[in-house]
Amino acid sequence: MKTVYIFRGAPASGKGTLVPAFTKLLPRPAALIEQDAFRWGFHLIGRKVSEVEDSEHTFAYHNMLCIYEEYLKNGAYTITLEGLFSWDDMSTSQGCAKQLIELAHRYGFETKSIVLRANKDELLARNEAREYSVPRDEFDMLYDNIYKTIGDDEVVVDSTGLTADEALARLQAIM
Repeated sequence: MKTVYIFRGAPASGKGTLVPAFTKLLPRPAALIEQDAFRWGFHLIGRKVSEVEDSEHTFAYHNMLCIYEEYLKNGAYTITLEGLFSWDDMSTSQGCAKQLIELAHRYGFETKSIVLRANKDELLARNEAREYSVPRDEFDMLYDNIYKTIGDDEVVVDSTGLTADEALARLQAIM
């Protein structure tokens, strides 16, 4: 069966570290679509997080959706998505997992949605250590929006206190 893996989590929850490693373990051909590639790699190059307008995040999400749908239409790839998606809030500029799932089902794909979590204080410390740290007010807003609703079929992987290898081992169990 064709599968889409949707990873969502707050900043510094492990999406950028764990998801590429997870994707390498999937059946080939596999495609990894990272929300941050659209947010920072295409049109926000050289800017600080605080300089970006919410409408630009929406624009980046819509661009990501276009690429995602092209992979779905192709039908040959195991697809992995990662981002700051909420579960069902269509008004957020970061996107919505339910929308991604509905689109996948339209093209005959099975979906597995995974929520990457950790203790908030640990995530804040990880965030501060990164090159592109998210300002505290935006971090709090994203954290609350992402975790306020967990879908009934979503798998939650808590990486609090785990090494990347230990967290990856937990992810392998859901393949």
